[in-house]
Amino acid sequence: MLLEYLNVDSIQILKDVKHWGDIQIALMKKIPELEIQKEIQYRFHSIPNHTFETIGDQILIPHFRSANIKTPELFLFILPEGIKVGEKKIQLVLFQMIPEQLPSLHLRLLHGLSSLLPQIFEKLMLCNQAVDVLSVVQLGEKEMKPSYKNLNQSQIAFELQTDLQNGLTKKEANSRLKTFGKNVIEKEKSTPIIWKFLKSFFNLFAILLWVATGLCFVPGVDMPELGIAIFIVVLINGIFSFFQESKSDHAVEALRNLLANECPVIRDGELGIIQADDIVPGDLIVLSEGDIVPADCRIIESEDVEVDNSSLTGESTSARRYKSENQIVLEGKFLWLEMPNILFAGSSLIKGKTKAIVFGTGQNTEIGQIAGLTSQIKREESPLQKQLRQTVISISLFAFTIGVVFLIVGYFVAGLSFVQAFLFFIGIFVANVPEGLLPTVTLSLALGVSRMAKRNAILKDLSSVETLGCTTVICSDKTGTLTQNQMRVVELHFDFQFLSPDAFSLKEGSQLLLECGYYCNNAVLEPNPMGDPTELALLYLASGRIQNTNNQRIFTNGFDSIRKRMSVVVQNNEFTTSFAKGGPQEILSICSFVYENGSVLPLDAKKREKLKQASDESARKGNRVLAFAYQTLDGKADSKDEFSEKQIESNMIYLGHACLADPIRPKVPDAIKKCHTAGIRILMITGDHPLTAESVGKSIGIGGETPVVITGVQLDQMNDVSLREWVKKGEPIFARVSPSQKLRIVSILQELGEIVAVTGDGVNDGPALKKADIGIAMGKRGTEVAKEAARMIIVDDDFATIVSAIEEGRGVFENIRKFSAYVLNSNPQELIPFLLWAMIPGFPLLMTVMGVLAVDVGTDLIPAMGLGSEPPEKGIMKRNPRNPNQKLISIGFILKSYCMEGMILLGACLSTYYYFVYTECGGVMPLSPEGLNMTKASQEYLQSLTAFFFPTITVQIANVLSKRSHTESIFTMNLFSNPIIWMGIGFSILLCYLFFYTELSSIYFFAPVPFHVYGFAFHGTLVLLLYSEILKYFRRKKLNAN
Repeated sequence: MLLEYLNVDSIQILKDVKHWGDIQIALMKKIPELEIQKEIQYRFHSIPNHTFETIGDQILIPHFRSANIKTPELFLFILPEGIKVGEKKIQLVLFQMIPEQLPSLHLRLLHGLSSLLPQIFEKLMLCNQAVDVLSVVQLGEKEMKPSYKNLNQSQIAFELQTDLQNGLTKKEANSRLKTFGKNVIEKEKSTPIIWKFLKSFFNLFAILLWVATGLCFVPGVDMPELGIAIFIVVLINGIFSFFQESKSDHAVEALRNLLANECPVIRDGELGIIQADDIVPGDLIVLSEGDIVPADCRIIESEDVEVDNSSLTGESTSARRYKSENQIVLEGKFLWLEMPNILFAGSSLIKGKTKAIVFGTGQNTEIGQIAGLTSQIKREESPLQKQLRQTVISISLFAFTIGVVFLIVGYFVAGLSFVQAFLFFIGIFVANVPEGLLPTVTLSLALGVSRMAKRNAILKDLSSVETLGCTTVICSDKTGTLTQNQMRVVELHFDFQFLSPDAFSLKEGSQLLLECGYYCNNAVLEPNPMGDPTELALLYLASGRIQNTNNQRIFTNGFDSIRKRMSVVVQNNEFTTSFAKGGPQEILSICSFVYENGSVLPLDAKKREKLKQASDESARKGNRVLAFAYQTLDGKADSKDEFSEKQIESNMIYLGHACLADPIRPKVPDAIKKCHTAGIRILMITGDHPLTAESVGKSIGIGGETPVVITGVQLDQMNDVSLREWVKKGEPIFARVSPSQKLRIVSILQELGEIVAVTGDGVNDGPALKKADIGIAMGKRGTEVAKEAARMIIVDDDFATIVSAIEEGRGVFENIRKFSAYVLNSNPQELIPFLLWAMIPGFPLLMTVMGVLAVDVGTDLIPAMGLGSEPPEKGIMKRNPRNPNQKLISIGFILKSYCMEGMILLGACLSTYYYFVYTECGGVMPLSPEGLNMTKASQEYLQSLTAFFFPTITVQIANVLSKRSHTESIFTMNLFSNPIIWMGIGFSILLCYLFFYTELSSIYFFAPVPFHVYGFAFHGTLVLLLYSEILKYFRRKKLNAN
């Protein structure tokens, strides 16, 4: 906080200063800009120094705002001897220099300064050097107890230069609108959709094919059919590439949609409705029930106000807000969103009415800062996107290089004409590039998305499917994900003993506690359960047990995170009673009596300690603990104004406490075990109590027998080096953590090389969800902002669904490798014919470029899709996550595909070709037409092309069946469990019929052969099956040995 704006040059220890003027001179020396100096001198002369803000009697914190100040600066002067300012002896002066467009920054700084400076004052007075001061400030920020420095009405008016009765003048409002800009969240810059579409057609791979397409139409080459075919390939790949990457981020747009459209504003003393976009800092706004808060503002007047902050926090509990000018001290970490006198843009009033003064608009609101942080985070490419890009580039460069080399060799060495050599280049290039790879990958991912949807996981972009398979760490929240978000009362402490709900209901006096939980409650059970899960649990407890439900609630003092309690006043015809519920310590603090053995007795120190120990014991079990109290008020009330808050919440009678637990989701413990078996770590990150988080962690298997729990306060005190040590191994549990801390944890994990999945549901989770490799939003309770920032939405909010999605993701990557191997197997059979034709004089070309395309985007395509639709193999979640840097198609992978299965396929094609030559051509190979002008090709030559081509189909039938499993024999697997495989096989055979026996034969240059040639081609099927079964046998043997 202070350290962000302080440095050695901005600190000065003045031991001999006697007068306020000396401070002014010292400040001027530190500010080189003359314009700012003049403004400050004017302020010093126009405003009495004793009216500057102070903290206590010894600390002065004047501030200056100016359009000439570009960046915030602080100047700290320590005066050990002190100087007289008004009636006070000042020993520490902290000047705040704030840009005019950041009025909210000063208010934020105040809450920290008011807490920090008094705590470190004595130590600062002992400092002799600026570096010592910085050390004291650093230590103080780590250890400080947060509090909030409230401004009174006159200070508010001074800070924002506003008349608190009449508001701003219209002239001043227009001037500020020019200074501060519109009250809107800036749109996120994005690439236009048309540019994304065009970009998909002009990557390196596409450009090379475009060139090849154009050259096919050059006079002398005259191969329009080939040009059209390659053009279609480019078009198909471009469209699939566009669909893969066209998903846009709409998280910031979702934030913009949270803001109000219109708002009542007081200007020139008149109340009117203006567009919320035109609100400026200093405006007085008037809000009532149902209104959306248009900007961050401070409450000036309030009447029974409750707000819904769920759009920001994801929490469904309403929060009480009220006018307050007192110092507010918080326990633990300071949470700005919980300030009782602040309303935030995007939240809404669900009760009451208020007048408030705006201090933050547009990007300077809390929601604007979240939007700014979200838009700054750029999505990284998924592991699969990186692999595909690298694979396409590598293969394209390889194919281009080989093609150029053989073009040169063919033209200069083999004596080919340039046209022949160029056709040779096109053949080599097209034969080496797996044109069907990208469409098959895309369709495989789409099938994975479809399967996940059936398992309640909705993926928003295709590449995220495979990223799930790489996940090494899941950062999961607790409530509603690991647990059911259905709180139940599991035990009660009443009459100084622990009781089950049924045993409790039999005790004398139990009705009082049941009534307290029933009336001190904003939830409802009928017609449908609605409200906070904790309050619903109290209604379920009372249901069927409570006898009196006819009392009227006439006053409510709502719960807020500062007071940590709620109280109500109810009455019937005879009595008026106040009930209170809240944290045990908070309820004990307002009680003077205790209910014991049917009597009301004084609550002495011994009993107070005993009750405290009982509540601590319940908390250690991981329960949420709520205490209850009551008192009977004198007389019958005609109006809620007859009772003050102090009267209602003092000298109360302590009844006992309830232990509430959120049951673990039934599938979670097994899902956690499954993750551990799969080498995936689970880090619980929750805003809940450390003891509750620890208990849940133990019960589901996170963190072992003695989990390490790190709180948000401890996290703030850790530097990044220490945090890395904690998160790089094991499963620490993080409790009482803010969304910004969650983002920090995710960033550190990614720096360590982890692939991180993160769950979230609130607006504040947006940055962490977007930063994660896989952001996972909750479908039931998640905000629209969270859903837009995430890449996956869990429909049922269940952690087990995430694990199922990871299993599917792993299966998708395995499937991609399966069909990649399948597709690459045909490359040698496509490449070698061109080499033989070029290097051996008189050797015919056995595979034309049209034949290559017939395989790559024809006969191979549907069977490859069938492999892409295979469900995950057994045991896939018993392996560690794959290294995200593992190449999709490595050199070894290509060599294996080329040299093993590829050579079997090539051998089958050559042997069938020679079988045809010796049985139908008298042993004489039909020659290629001169200049490869296929219009002059002989019938025998076209038949020889068919004989070489057809074994590609027969061998690939065995290939696709064997590729379904890495280890399982095709004789033990269910051959007919994947209909797409058989559809693909049937489609391939149908294409062969169309290529050989219809008019397509003149385009693809085939001719039918006798049936015995087709039959001979199936020998390759048997050879590949035999090779595959032997290989799987040894793989199984190795796995069993391990």
